[in-house]
Amino acid sequence: MNAVTAGGAPGGLVFRDMTPEDVPAVLRLCRLAGWNQRTEDWQPLLANGFFRVAVRDATVVGSGGAVVYGRRLAWVAMILVDPDARRQGIATRLMRDALARLKAVEVVGLEATPQGAPVYGGLGFTDRGGFARMERPADAEPVRAEQGPTVPRPLTAPDLVGLAARDGAVFGADRSAVLAWARAQAPEYAWSTGAREEPAGYVLGRHGHRTEHLGPLVADDEETAARLLTAILAAVPGRAFTIDIPDRPAWRERIRPSRRGLGHRNARSEGACPLTVRGIFGNEGRRPRFRGAAVLGGARSAASGPGGESRGWR
Repeated sequence: MNAVTAGGAPGGLVFRDMTPEDVPAVLRLCRLAGWNQRTEDWQPLLANGFFRVAVRDATVVGSGGAVVYGRRLAWVAMILVDPDARRQGIATRLMRDALARLKAVEVVGLEATPQGAPVYGGLGFTDRGGFARMERPADAEPVRAEQGPTVPRPLTAPDLVGLAARDGAVFGADRSAVLAWARAQAPEYAWSTGAREEPAGYVLGRHGHRTEHLGPLVADDEETAARLLTAILAAVPGRAFTIDIPDRPAWRERIRPSRRGLGHRNARSEGACPLTVRGIFGNEGRRPRFRGAAVLGGARSAASGPGGESRGWR
């Protein structure tokens, strides 16, 4: 196990690679921060990336790492520090450890709260636009299923194979393993519409500790995206949902509370959305006034890949 003692750190901090046995300890940090991850979420995180923990006196007080999509894209995720251990350089050290392993990756992305933005800017990240969080309470008014030829259908395993090329173009890297995991653990949130070979849109989601989290959501336009959300909300009433979206007025209007019970929270500014309407896969946490996608290196947008302050999945 790769372990390094932080010289001069109070209490003898040790930084080492995270193991599956550390998941309960990192979930403790998630709960302290109000984040939404569950034990099950760590299976794809650990399988598709690397993570480190900071340990003091046998207690995990910090975590962080990245999900890696080959050489094209990586997303820094799960940067967490125990409130009693903050302002000791733990998050910065975990970030530097992650970046040291990602030197060969073309684009490295993360999401930053206002509090974290100065730290990430100092590490070479640049702002690439904001996102808005939408939430729907479990007791929201039921949504009626739509009828007609454009009604979405459940997304099947063969459908995932058919949409792989489009998703790779939208996302900027191959995340087929993550999409397959999402469909397997929450098939009721996996829907698509349009031709199987070239779908007009698709959505997946996952279960969460506090709310159900929807995304990724990829669609040709806002109307198609709204139909996909309607299919989920009609099929599984009585659940609380969260989705993070590009902060665009047209999209917020399409899912305004009077239509689908999804309320707007935490808008930043008019965020850049250069590709298509997308929901982010599992960005959890406190409710900052904005989240900005930050990118290190390369000119390509890294929007829609795992994130957090950094948290969870994109």
